Amino acid sequence: MPHPQSPAAPHRALHCAVLPFADFGHVAPSLGPARELIARGHRVTYVVDERFAALVGEAGARAVTYTSARGDFYRSADPSPDQLADEGYALLVDTIRTVFPAALSALADDVPDVVLYDFENVAAGRVAARVLGALPVQMFPSHAANETFSLRKQMWDPGHPRMADGAGALIAFMGEHGIGLDEMGRYGTEWDEHNLVFLPREFQIEGDSFDDDRFAFVGPTVTDAPAGLWTPPADGRRTALVSLGTEAGDRGGFFRTCATAFDPERWHVVMTLGRGVDRARLGPLPEHIEVHEWLPHPAVLPYADVLVCHAGMGSLMEALYHGTPVVAVPRAHELDLSAARLAECGVGRALPRAELDAATLARTVTDLLDDPRTPAALTAMRAAVRSAGGARRAADLVERWSAARRTDRAGRTAGLLSGAAR
Repeated sequence: MPHPQSPAAPHRALHCAVLPFADFGHVAPSLGPARELIARGHRVTYVVDERFAALVGEAGARAVTYTSARGDFYRSADPSPDQLADEGYALLVDTIRTVFPAALSALADDVPDVVLYDFENVAAGRVAARVLGALPVQMFPSHAANETFSLRKQMWDPGHPRMADGAGALIAFMGEHGIGLDEMGRYGTEWDEHNLVFLPREFQIEGDSFDDDRFAFVGPTVTDAPAGLWTPPADGRRTALVSLGTEAGDRGGFFRTCATAFDPERWHVVMTLGRGVDRARLGPLPEHIEVHEWLPHPAVLPYADVLVCHAGMGSLMEALYHGTPVVAVPRAHELDLSAARLAECGVGRALPRAELDAATLARTVTDLLDDPRTPAALTAMRAAVRSAGGARRAADLVERWSAARRTDRAGRTAGLLSGAAR
């Protein structure tokens, strides 16, 4: 059922700093809450990779930019454990040496009330909030973590030298900023005291194990595409949307395989290749294939019969918001879990990359669409996504948490003064 909205009451204007990971799938989910906060009279400052400055500016926020070391992280088709460990270490060090100094330089003379960050920027986000005296709020653009479920514990190998190096770097960094060993347990968890999760509880892995005191499943903020941006075929054929997200690009002939999986007599296929991808790499394509470097998914999803994608959470939430079933071809552990969750919820199918060929994809799509349980499951999940609260609820909570913190601080100050007077 829909979450109640806070009453329309005046709030002290806040300054909110946002420290997202340098990836579109991490920046984009935060923009809806940022727009809502700005519409309510608050200020929002992003400390963000320079590639996303325009997006932040379009949302009405200030962008403080840096150049991320992210590079091609997660872009290889099958990243090995050693590769993930090396890249993860490089990104952790980047948050310490690049993101954190950029945040302090920009915010020391314009101190925020709230610092919103996601776990990939945990070192910069939590320590910056402590140094600046701001309220820390963690954002989860994908599955949240708690004592029951943890993606990173599944991937953590304390015997791996690179992971040990990362833990040492994090401990040293926190120690430099006055966080002693007695506090590091709290600062080292995968969640904070306040957490915004940009998916509904119904899609969260082990969702029932998450308490309402710490975790708010506010869901995504999905905006409609401009009218006339895309027009569905008028000949009655079904529509398939095929995408690997904004940045992923083609891997191993994925798009060429999808181009031959759909019967041209029955299907019209829309492909979004990702920004900067060379269209010529696909070679000649059948007439029923429509190719774009990029097209916002909400332009097509209201008319699509299926989405074929990599199981990125942004793509999944947009599809489920519109009640579109999904066939996911994941390429990393986190995406494997999301693809499996689609199947568990009855709203999609997971197809391992190693098994991807045109015939198998065609059978998987047919099986999903012909399953009599699929429509009801999609209806239920669509309702869950749309009723989670989105940007308005996220902004309500930021205001509420900030006000509660001010009240608590005022109460403690009054208590100290009263004690001193006695």
